[in-house]
Amino acid sequence: MSETKHLTIMFTDIKGFTEQTSAKKRDEFEEFLDIHEKLVTPIFKEHHGRIVKTIGDAFMVVFHSPTNAVLCGMKIQDVLKKYNEDSKNKEKVEVRVAISSGEVHIRGNDIFGEAVNIASRIEGIAEANEIYFTESVYLSMNKSEIPTAEIGYRRLKGIPEEIKVYKVVKENEKKGKQITKIQHRSGLGIFSRIREFWKRRKRWIIAIFFILIFIGIVTNPKNIIKKEENIDKFIDNAERVIQAGNYEEAQKLVGKLEQLPKDQIPPKIGLEGAKLYIFLRQPAKAVEMIQIAKNNFPTKEESQEINNFISETLKQASPEQKEKLNTLLKQ
Repeated sequence: MSETKHLTIMFTDIKGFTEQTSAKKRDEFEEFLDIHEKLVTPIFKEHHGRIVKTIGDAFMVVFHSPTNAVLCGMKIQDVLKKYNEDSKNKEKVEVRVAISSGEVHIRGNDIFGEAVNIASRIEGIAEANEIYFTESVYLSMNKSEIPTAEIGYRRLKGIPEEIKVYKVVKENEKKGKQITKIQHRSGLGIFSRIREFWKRRKRWIIAIFFILIFIGIVTNPKNIIKKEENIDKFIDNAERVIQAGNYEEAQKLVGKLEQLPKDQIPPKIGLEGAKLYIFLRQPAKAVEMIQIAKNNFPTKEESQEINNFISETLKQASPEQKEKLNTLLKQ
């Protein structure tokens, strides 16, 4: 028999563990794992976490409180940071932490369900020394205790919907932001600092200035429509970005499109723009791109591609989305 509960799941693992173990003797390997375990397991207990299983360097831990889970991750990173900074310790222990929250199934001593799968996948994209967590954790935790930053939506393998991901902001990142604001407001000695900086870095600044001009010419959005190879490159980039679920890069690509004269956008680019806007969940903009593609003298093949795209998009849309898209297409 299994029971269902709403829990918060944490996965942790060590950065570069596979590479490290291949270079170690068995006793060194065991010693390294013992050090890792002694450092982190008391922190799980301190924050009321229950270890479900360990696989080599990885821990799966469950919590009843999302806040406790994230605070536990923060404490782990603090403890490991101090350990790594101690010159007496030969090897660094750098861990990544991923946390998700949701309904799970408990069978015996094991736990499974979508929340577990999501936490496992987020662990795969998390950076060493970082704590990544889902929107479900963010919405239910005590935000006043935890400084956070939004990473954005990510498409995770085996998960049908895109997941919004957040991370814990480190202390040095917070201080950096505060210092920047204070310096900006005070303005003390700013002109003298600029003059001194100019004297010492003049040659580099001039060189960078000319490089930026060159890059500006090369990356000018209007150059997209001047060569067939640039059109193909733009389409390849767009398809790669959509496949990877990268919202930030998709925004940059549509930003370039929006700088182009509408009557000069090739139908191929217009169709790719429509795909990008559908990916970004902006149906009105997608329809505008479809209309541009239709109006800018598409070939017979291009017209067929446009019609196929419309047909496939409508098939996959919900009844409400389908109605909205049909309304926009008729305008």
